[in-house]
Amino acid sequence: MNSDSYADMLSRWPYQSGKVLARVVPSEDAGERIQVRVEFGILQMETGGHPEGAVPVYESLDAGAQGLDGATCLALQREAALYAYRAFILSVLERHDGVVRDMTRNLAVMSMIIRLAEGDEDRARAHSLTVQFLTIQARSRAAFAAARGDYGLARGTLESDLEEIRNALRRAGRGHDVDHAPEIQLLEGMRDMFVPRLPSSQRQEMEERLAAAIDVENYELAAILRNELRQLF
Repeated sequence: MNSDSYADMLSRWPYQSGKVLARVVPSEDAGERIQVRVEFGILQMETGGHPEGAVPVYESLDAGAQGLDGATCLALQREAALYAYRAFILSVLERHDGVVRDMTRNLAVMSMIIRLAEGDEDRARAHSLTVQFLTIQARSRAAFAAARGDYGLARGTLESDLEEIRNALRRAGRGHDVDHAPEIQLLEGMRDMFVPRLPSSQRQEMEERLAAAIDVENYELAAILRNELRQLF
């Protein structure tokens, strides 16, 4: 691409401060690439594999490695940051399957560092990053289900992911106040968005039916109504 055509592209896609501008465009090999408009130009990434098209450090490591020195751990964590940035852009583009793919890969990298790192600081950093990557993955897993209209699956996914993140927080040394961690509060707020709400008149009607069922000792119906109220409110 010559400088004139690049300048024309920039003028047709102006930068907007404070707004993430991203798109997917065809690539020369009949595939796709991600483009992100930044202040002084356009950042381009691959949609799959290494974001920069390089040979990934993690995938090139010997499967039988017995230990990871500090330099290797740092290279793995920097590479994971590239995948996390692409995941962020993919979430903006609502390509949640790509986010889950990249975070699954990053979590495998962190697990490897935790198992094989020679230094305690590298393991501690990997535990901390695990919490971040689990949170990103959980949001996209739920959003992917919600986009298909399956809000029950979205809630169930978040419930199971929340428990996994609580455990990860404890392993990262943040177990003193897990339920007030920002990651937990963020995902609980998202989960609550997927809880169906009935108008107050319908809730009152269900509560009256529950009271009537108890009065006539129809405990089976009462249990069903109580369970429905618990799920809906």
